[in-house]
Parts: sequence; structure tokens; C-alpha cells
Amino acid sequence: MIEARALLATASKLLESEPSEVDVRRSVSTAYYALFHHVCWHFSDIILQPQSGAYERARLQAYRYLDHGVAKVRCNEATAQAKGFPAGIVEFAEAFIDLQQLRHAADYDPKQRFVEADARTLIVSAEAALMAFDAEPVEARRAFVVFLGLRPRGGR
Repeated sequence: MIEARALLATASKLLESEPSEVDVRRSVSTAYYALFHHVCWHFSDIILQPQSGAYERARLQAYRYLDHGVAKVRCNEATAQAKGFPAGIVEFAEAFIDLQQLRHAADYDPKQRFVEADARTLIVSAEAALMAFDAEPVEARRAFVVFLGLRPRGGR
């Protein structure tokens, strides 16, 4: 498992000792990936909870099932359409949308500028989103990751 908080620790380490612009960009990107891997782990945990390593390949397939684009669309739906998710889940979904957009800018837009303070703020935002998500009842967390992962009939 790729642990979300370990990714946030890495994002913070990238900002030590006068970070370069590339370090700051990677930090922004890594903050988003903390949220993404957190829901991947929860999704795979719902699909398959192996007691041994016998089903690790299946668990890996479940872990890799979530799609970034579909997850963003579903997060937008979760925040905009009163899907009944509790406040902590909605907070997570909003942070996911924001961080994904910023990750795209950090990874693909050479004209976009990021400074260390921006990245530090995003790391704090990602940590707050993880805490909000984790504070919700397990049933709400499971419902949300299934909502993210299962595509409605007819496409996205």
C-alpha cells in the first residue's frame, strides 16, 4: 500500500533546504496523490480483504481500478448534488477536485508558477481532507469510494 501520510511527508521533504521550482511542483503533485492513493486503498479494501497473500494480484487490480478523471467527475457530483455524504466526505471531495486541478497545472503547465508557500498550504489542505475523511463512519467512507469507483451505466 502507498500510505497517504507518507506521501504528504515526502511532499514536505521536497520543500526543505531552499526548494527548486521542480521540487515545489513535485510537492504539489504528491499532495494530490496522497488523496488519490487513500481512496484507492479504501476501494481495494472493500473489494477484497485477503487474509493471506493468495489474492494479492486481485487486490492490486482493485487498487488500480479507480480512474482519475472519473473520480473527479464523481467528486463534483458528490459536492454539487447533495448525494447525502456527510461533511467530512464532502470536504475530502472538494479538496480532491482542487488538488487534482493543481496537480495538472504543476505537472503539465510550464507557465504556471508555484511557490513554496503554495505547496505548504496544499499539504495542510490534503492532511485536513484526510482527517475529515477518516473521521467519518466507515459506512460513509465505503459508500463514497464505491461511488467514486463504480461507473454509472452508459459511461462516466
